[in-house]
Amino acid sequence: MLRALIHKTAWMMDTYGNFTVSDKVSMCNYQANRLCCEAADQAMQVHGGLGYSRHKPFEHIYRHHRRYRITEGAEEIQIRRIAGYMFGYMKQQAPKGVRLD
Repeated sequence: MLRALIHKTAWMMDTYGNFTVSDKVSMCNYQANRLCCEAADQAMQVHGGLGYSRHKPFEHIYRHHRRYRITEGAEEIQIRRIAGYMFGYMKQQAPKGVRLD
């Protein structure tokens, strides 16, 4: 489902412009980060203490993608952006200083 959303969002960006689908980009970001972190957490849980060691890739994946959940915008911010677009509080437009020439 996430892959289909990403493909549709990319197609919409190519067709309608980059800043016309900001809500979809936020949805992709939220879902992808959540899915990756849940998968890494599950893998670490299954492998127990060995999952925290650097001998398995789960520790790196969990640490690396946890950072993206923070730097790309916390989940709460992504949810707030999605709700703002859905309920009309935010407009889908280019950020200040970006020209669409």
